[in-house]
Amino acid sequence: MTPHVSPPLAVSHSGASTSHTSGDGKRPVRLKDFQFKYGQKHHSYDNEKAPYPLSYDKHVLELESLDNRLCQYLRNSVSFMNFKTAPVRILDLGCGTGTWVIDAAKEWPECELVGFDLVDIQIPLKMLDPAMAKRIEWRHGNFLTTKLPFDDDEFDHVHIQSISKGVPENKWDNIFEEVNRVLRPGGSVEVVEDDIIFPSLPRWFTNALRARPLRAQSIIFPDGSQRGYPALSQASSNIPPHEHALLESLYKSVFEHRFVNLKPSSVLPSYLTTYFRQVTLGPVVKFPMPPLPPIQPLPPQLTKSYIVEPNPDIADNRSSTTVAPSAHSSRPMSLSFSSSYSTVADSIMSKTTISSRPRTSSEPLSYHGENSYSSFDILQLPASEGLDVTSLPIKRFILDSSLTESEISALPPSLFPLEQLASLSERSLAMHLYRSFQSVLACQEAMWEELKDRIRNRRRELLPFGWEDDEELEELQSRKKFERLIERYRS
Repeated sequence: MTPHVSPPLAVSHSGASTSHTSGDGKRPVRLKDFQFKYGQKHHSYDNEKAPYPLSYDKHVLELESLDNRLCQYLRNSVSFMNFKTAPVRILDLGCGTGTWVIDAAKEWPECELVGFDLVDIQIPLKMLDPAMAKRIEWRHGNFLTTKLPFDDDEFDHVHIQSISKGVPENKWDNIFEEVNRVLRPGGSVEVVEDDIIFPSLPRWFTNALRARPLRAQSIIFPDGSQRGYPALSQASSNIPPHEHALLESLYKSVFEHRFVNLKPSSVLPSYLTTYFRQVTLGPVVKFPMPPLPPIQPLPPQLTKSYIVEPNPDIADNRSSTTVAPSAHSSRPMSLSFSSSYSTVADSIMSKTTISSRPRTSSEPLSYHGENSYSSFDILQLPASEGLDVTSLPIKRFILDSSLTESEISALPPSLFPLEQLASLSERSLAMHLYRSFQSVLACQEAMWEELKDRIRNRRRELLPFGWEDDEELEELQSRKKFERLIERYRS
């Protein structure tokens, strides 16, 4: 393989305008790059051109480091790719803050790296060691609407991570076509994406421990007549699965109306096999919900006494009898279980790595993923049986059930050791849950736009979620009500 001669560093671009790179490697921020909505920082581009709905607040941007740390923990590297020789020139498409680029520059000290993103949020190069900073370049533009500003065959590795929340399904073709153009013969592509999920606790866990007693469905009068009432089963079947069902509906609508697939792990393999000759797909890895604490026992209750009146035929007996409930009576038991007993509805972690161009072959990469969390199923036990929750085995991850054991064993062992994945601590699982939770909050303003549209045009869709005001609220009042829903989810 002949050494690749890199072109000279070019000026930085953002959108349709061009601004020259300053001496510190950081271009001046254009005011039109960003706008603030209720205090949250968002890009100022139209949703048709840039459908990415998350905010650019500091605490949101810091979350991308979690993905980098997971790969480094599993592989002791910034990449799932097994490079025979260190790459010469790398493109990080959708680089975000540029943390992956900086980590890659540390791992490959002779490599030149280009980070490409929509807006200027990258770490200033003046904050880096000068020897490292001269090998890094930040470029800006919209890869959904324009061609990549790079020459053909310019890069020998392309890294793509966590861009699926801003890519409509009909744009993946254009993206991979451009990636194929700028990739050198024999180069490799690594795609790391996670499915979009809404983490929440099930209603059975958040409801009060003592449910209100249901009213009897019939009444028997003294004359023996009986009057019945309709059963409540139909009404109870319409109860949302959890108390944040409206927010979940708004969250999913944000992506559906942007034509963003909620499960990129189900569609990316077909695109990758279309544009690249040699593709290796690993299993979709599901991270169940971290263990919930066991339900605390109820406080001691006062013993109730019941007075049994004497038989009126025995008038001489004026005594009364007191009957106390049995001290050994027990109530049905329902427990919250660790991850191995939870029901995972959506796959969470799907990381994909692809290698080679159609005209060449190169070593295989992998397909892997992020994290997904979903509601639990209730497991009810007979009152006479008990179960120690702490004795239950904890399953840290679940491989895609569509893969047979023989297929799993045939996966490249060099992808990452399964023992390393199984050794993830509960704290690590909780941090991935925190990441998914913060992704929902980062879409708050996009969810607000969806809610306003429903209030104006599709109000009936809000009725099943309890939005039942007699009169239409003013926008300010609706906003306050929406913020209360967000705050309840946050707490």
